[in-house]
Amino acid sequence: MLTLQGLLNSQTDLLCSAKVKLARHKESSAEYREMIKHRDGLLEYQREQGHPVFHNCNYVISFVGGDRRRSILFGIFKVGNFEMRNGQYYYDLQEVDELSYLNNRVVINWGNNAIAWHQWYHTQIKEVLEILPPGYIGSFPGLLNFTLDFAELQKLVHNPEANADWKHHLSAVNGIYMILDTSTGKQYIGSAYGQAGIWQRWSNYADCIHGGNKELIALYESDSTCHRHFLYSVLQPLPSNITQREITQLESLYKRKFGSRAHGLN
Repeated sequence: MLTLQGLLNSQTDLLCSAKVKLARHKESSAEYREMIKHRDGLLEYQREQGHPVFHNCNYVISFVGGDRRRSILFGIFKVGNFEMRNGQYYYDLQEVDELSYLNNRVVINWGNNAIAWHQWYHTQIKEVLEILPPGYIGSFPGLLNFTLDFAELQKLVHNPEANADWKHHLSAVNGIYMILDTSTGKQYIGSAYGQAGIWQRWSNYADCIHGGNKELIALYESDSTCHRHFLYSVLQPLPSNITQREITQLESLYKRKFGSRAHGLN
């Protein structure tokens, strides 16, 4: 059995003789991708404590877990000084950069004592259930059950092996999709068809942002950071045997429904 202690001790001797605590922050409603996106908020949440739980340790190894015992490594932090803020203990926590490549990848079994959210590292042996591949963004939720921001889209497209289920499903279908500019509410409606379906079309956006679309090119030329506000979603998956004419008709219908020609980015 591979344990967390065995894994980390094989990577560094930093923790071997130090006082180290394990901490598990419960995020039962958060998906894996949401946990990654809200990393800064989780770090700030961890720094502020109602009790001096990190006073007597040198390092904190933090996890995020849901209702089950599976917990994902959030980060490893060196505990510095603290100050009091409105009756709360506010800790200076500095991430251990040499082990940061394991963040969001190491999945452990927290065990039966889930109520104890902070435990001693050297006495509570944790089984490593899985080491996720670099670039993994989470399990595929279904064609109509997700949105991706641009950073996630790039990570997905540039790590196809780590996200094989995403590539399989997005390559298998044609479809009508939307790009939403969350800063203005304007929408671009597009269609994807061909051998690699939606995957191929979205790969173009990951590589050049505008994908060759006239209005998106104009937007990018006026604001080279516009893609930071983009959200990508599938509106309607379509079978691979649908004709290009049928797809074009459906695309036009969605443009009328959303008003994306008169008030959007088409």
